[in-house]
Amino acid sequence: MKDFLKVATFRVTSRCNNNCKLCFASKNVEEMGFSELTRLFRLLYSKGIKAVLLTGGEPLLREDFKEIVGELKRYSFKIFLETNGDFFFKYKRLISDNIDELAMPVDFPDRSYRNQGNLKAVLRALDYFKRDKRLMIRIGTVATQENIKALSEIGELLKKYPVDIWKIYQFIPQNLNAVRNRHLLEVAQEDFDEATERLKKDFSKFFKVVVYKRKEMNKAYFFINPDGTVFMPVDDGDIFQEERIGNIFEEDIFDRWGKLVSKKNYTGNIKSTFSR
Repeated sequence: MKDFLKVATFRVTSRCNNNCKLCFASKNVEEMGFSELTRLFRLLYSKGIKAVLLTGGEPLLREDFKEIVGELKRYSFKIFLETNGDFFFKYKRLISDNIDELAMPVDFPDRSYRNQGNLKAVLRALDYFKRDKRLMIRIGTVATQENIKALSEIGELLKKYPVDIWKIYQFIPQNLNAVRNRHLLEVAQEDFDEATERLKKDFSKFFKVVVYKRKEMNKAYFFINPDGTVFMPVDDGDIFQEERIGNIFEEDIFDRWGKLVSKKNYTGNIKSTFSR
């Protein structure tokens, strides 16, 4: 395995309480049981991985989420969590005490791509951290045709909260919903660049502004699906394909990943996303 592989992104479930039109996650993927997860975390630790990003679907829908966090803590992994925020208060103490970086979405200044109450849920969680903040907070916004003119309003909203990183993603067509709706969502490169350059100038004094372009997402991840499949998003020039590399428990899986990954993109994403 390449020694630069320090963060693994684990989709603990493909289940979600939303069905966003910009979603690029795979659906209806079988989940490993907890005994397999203990084997997985032991393997990642033995390979020198230092941090695990828990994502989904919606990871807080795993009934054994508390046990998953406890198992990761056994190996002293840094734990990063990406959640839509809808179930934050069910796990607020667990998250506050154990998660190193929490990522939640803000799509618009007054609504969400998720459900009617999602933005309110995220802002309530951010309010909570005004009183008790022990971790880094990252807000993610996918720039689309529908919200690109409202990005400055989102920045103004985030200024009111203890946000450490605002990560603005260029929309990518990947998987069912995102590919199906790309004509409604995809933003021209020049429009994306112009908008994000302005945002960096206006808001970098309040929090770190990370602009994540399509070209930087290509071959930039070590993804593990809920069933243990390792894959990497690869840009074919039109859409992003999920290139299946193999199963996480196959002996040469890390070497196969190392031959495909863009080291520049992988390390650049880690540095920009998980540090102030």
